[in-house]
Amino acid sequence: MQTIQKFRLQQLNGLQSHIVRYGPLKKSESPHPSLPNPFLPLLNPHTGKWRPPKYSLRRQAELVKKAKISNTLHLLPPGPKFSAPDSSVPPIADEDHKSNASTSEAPSELEPSTHEVAEDGAWSAAVEWQGEFKSKVVSGAEIGSRLYAAKKRMFKGHRWERLLEKRKKKRVILMRDMAKRVASYKAYYHRRKPNPLKPARSAKAPKLPF
Repeated sequence: MQTIQKFRLQQLNGLQSHIVRYGPLKKSESPHPSLPNPFLPLLNPHTGKWRPPKYSLRRQAELVKKAKISNTLHLLPPGPKFSAPDSSVPPIADEDHKSNASTSEAPSELEPSTHEVAEDGAWSAAVEWQGEFKSKVVSGAEIGSRLYAAKKRMFKGHRWERLLEKRKKKRVILMRDMAKRVASYKAYYHRRKPNPLKPARSAKAPKLPF
């Protein structure tokens, strides 16, 4: 909960510096205040170049994980790690919390500081995140086969994988006749051992009689 609260406060407090650096945000018809989406790339209007997202994919995944634990996913902007149809509308419980916090405020209170914002619950107010996130539809993701879903042919595999079945068959045949092969191997030199009762065999070619 504290991590999500810190994230929201950083975005709220950094709005003024964002406007100074990149200019005012686009006008919106929504009654909620607008904030730049730190999970999406931003086009710099002065240079015409894209700035990478303020939060990397790893940090986005960590925020989403902690938001699921604290049931505050509605406070995060949409991004690659979390895509919600309407993440700016908080649940009823948060609305009650917000109304209770607003009733406890003094009518003569001026602009609250960062600590006061954290106390009165204004950090959990609904906002509209600038920037549109287009989620990619990956075929086969619903059945858990994203790698081969849109391919005509399966991955050919490594060479040792393609030859594995053939090697297994050859190994079975060799093991089936292994006893016979071992006996033949052990008797090879025994057969070549000279017999003293037989005439000696010469390795030289026979000579002519003349």
